[in-house]
Amino acid sequence: MMKKLKYFAIVVACCMAVMSCVLPSDEPEFKPSQDAKHTSLVYMMADNNLGYVYHFDDSNIYDMCRALIDKNVNGRLMIMLSQKNSSPKLLEILTNENGECSIDTLKVYDGCLTTDTATLGQVIRDVREISPTDSHGLIVWTHANGWLPQYYFYKAPAKAPSSIGLEGTEQRTMDLDMFAKTLQPYHFDYIIFDACLMACVEVAYELRNVCDYIVATPTETMGAGFPYYDIVPMIFADTIDYVGIAKAYEKKYIKPAGEQGSITLIETKYLDELADVCKQIVTGRDADIAAIRKTALQAYDRKTPHLYYDLDHYMMQLADENQYALLQEALNKVVPYKAASSTFLGISIWHYSGLSSYIPGVVNDKVVINYYRSLQWYDSVYRNR
Repeated sequence: MMKKLKYFAIVVACCMAVMSCVLPSDEPEFKPSQDAKHTSLVYMMADNNLGYVYHFDDSNIYDMCRALIDKNVNGRLMIMLSQKNSSPKLLEILTNENGECSIDTLKVYDGCLTTDTATLGQVIRDVREISPTDSHGLIVWTHANGWLPQYYFYKAPAKAPSSIGLEGTEQRTMDLDMFAKTLQPYHFDYIIFDACLMACVEVAYELRNVCDYIVATPTETMGAGFPYYDIVPMIFADTIDYVGIAKAYEKKYIKPAGEQGSITLIETKYLDELADVCKQIVTGRDADIAAIRKTALQAYDRKTPHLYYDLDHYMMQLADENQYALLQEALNKVVPYKAASSTFLGISIWHYSGLSSYIPGVVNDKVVINYYRSLQWYDSVYRNR
């Protein structure tokens, strides 16, 4: 086993330096699985401190390689990798019959930004042309901040309503609505957000017609990333073990002692039902929404005022008994699994539904107000009440 680990550690290091490792001709060939039924794309926007400071990109790729070798996975795992001072490249992790791993560069995207939705769309098209398997999944690996304008959390040069990614010294990001529109022509079995604050109802609702399941966190996410050694075999199983993926994150970060965060599994086909119930609850309640004592609600972020509140706790302040029963029923369908520690980054977690939500009127910033009104959740729940 040590020999194998040394081998693909060298391969990963070579790949990161845009070099190639050549094996003797008598070595078994590295090639994609010939009967793969599933392709997973890791969209890894690592031109930020997650990459060039902490090197979590390298360590996560290393764990993916180990999983493919040790667990005898049948599928195709591709990585769109953006790193500092390097053109983004589409990679594929390959194995051979000796149980060794190599990383093949499929395409280099010179002059492209991974936070540009045109690049995202091109990569998805390329992956599906290279690997036209029965099903596809997407893992989004980067910084993120839910649906909110990016400048609330990073010092961007412009107040752009951008939510996903953080790339380069210019801190470029991607709008949530444009991200969703780019994915719209395609279907994914799942989207896993290895990124902060993405288990908010606004994000899930925007993506409800794009994928079947979402795995994400309503809090910030641990920088070291998902436990890829454990979850890679699950995403390539004949029947994807979504609860197992959430439990693997829980086992690594939440069950151990200390402040470790949260995890949520979302089944998107029930989100319209949840929106209908929430609309019933908020209709005609503008004054009551404004009067809610926000400081008494469960919140998941470290901003003042808070911007991410627990959806259930928020709606509980407005719902009557029958409405709240319907809300609970809908939430139990949307969120089949969730887990959270009692505290995280100094935030007490005592009321955890697995989904966060913005409460209209919390901030008066026009960028936030206008962007929120452009989202599908606002259209379905708050508009024309």
